[in-house]
Amino acid sequence: MNQGFLAGLFSATVFIFVCAISTNAQDLRSEGGKTLTLGINRPNLVWFSGGDLGRQKQVLDSMHRAGASRVRLALQLPYEKALEHILHCNRLGMDVTIWIGAADPAFYSDGAIKREGIPNPDGQFPLLWDQYRLADLDIRRFRRVLGGFLRDCRDRGARIEALQIMNEVNWADFNGDLPLVEGGWFVDDTTAWDDERFVVVRKGVRRCGEAIKTANALADEIYGPGQVKILTPGMADPPDSWVRSVNASIVRPALYLQLLRGRHARQQDAEDYLMFADGIGVHIYPAVDKGRDTSLRQIREQMNPILDRVGMDLPYWVTEWGYPRHMFGTPPDESKRLVQFRYFLDALKSYRPAQITWGHVMLFNFDMMPQYDVYEDGRLLESGEILKWTEF
Repeated sequence: MNQGFLAGLFSATVFIFVCAISTNAQDLRSEGGKTLTLGINRPNLVWFSGGDLGRQKQVLDSMHRAGASRVRLALQLPYEKALEHILHCNRLGMDVTIWIGAADPAFYSDGAIKREGIPNPDGQFPLLWDQYRLADLDIRRFRRVLGGFLRDCRDRGARIEALQIMNEVNWADFNGDLPLVEGGWFVDDTTAWDDERFVVVRKGVRRCGEAIKTANALADEIYGPGQVKILTPGMADPPDSWVRSVNASIVRPALYLQLLRGRHARQQDAEDYLMFADGIGVHIYPAVDKGRDTSLRQIREQMNPILDRVGMDLPYWVTEWGYPRHMFGTPPDESKRLVQFRYFLDALKSYRPAQITWGHVMLFNFDMMPQYDVYEDGRLLESGEILKWTEF
């Protein structure tokens, strides 16, 4: 999730409330039709408790007791603790998706320079992170580091369900190719093809595609063909007002994925990097509503352009979705938040282009960011009961 957007969102003084509805389990039965497979996010676990591995494993234990059967974790280097996290999840019976970030210097040539972000002294995270330019990614270094990680995982018997290659790289918070521009910069069909900034962005798209292709080849070589799924980056879609307010920039998700697929009319002999993926990542953070209609409308607005340009031959994994707690009062009414979770999931099931397939639907998050947590002070919040559903 875009940390800067959250920092601004959490300072809002106007709260949005949903109607009071009973959250008795019998009242939360899903509509018929598609079944969604649920999971939970716990990124940056290696930072927890000052790096105390024992305490980090306790977090995974808590997730398991809460009902989580699959989790999305972020890989930070060095990767030894991440490997221990995977092994612990394996012992608990939780499937693991690993998000491979683009921010580690091990993936870049010596002397690579980060584009500066925007600090946020009073917040948990910066408004925008300092980030390397994805166009500067050294694919040979990426191959060496990722290959070493996967070989060590295999040699230790670690099981990985999926690797997500990078995160929200269509958005300035996670990609230094995207500059800070007063009033915001929106890369879309009106952007000049020969705009120097767009040329750099497209070079970064190719690097992202090469990383997906490399990860696919390594996973098949090390674990065996088809044993580890490869996912594209989850596409960010923060409100335009937020992009403008922090002087950031963003590539529209449908355009980024179209370029990654090599289907843009201006691309010549472009490789289809999605042919090396098993799923397409999207992130959806809809507004609160008193039913599923608002969520369904926002899902359509976000997904329809993507499907038009990219197609439906691959499953779409919602690797992040959720609602900040402040939207449900002070103190937050977690029973209403749980109902809102159900509204979103019902809406996702109701979005039915004929051929679409959903992969996992991974809630953000367990206990990393207080604004989104479903676990607090050693207890599962009522909204966290969603983890017991597993399938919806």
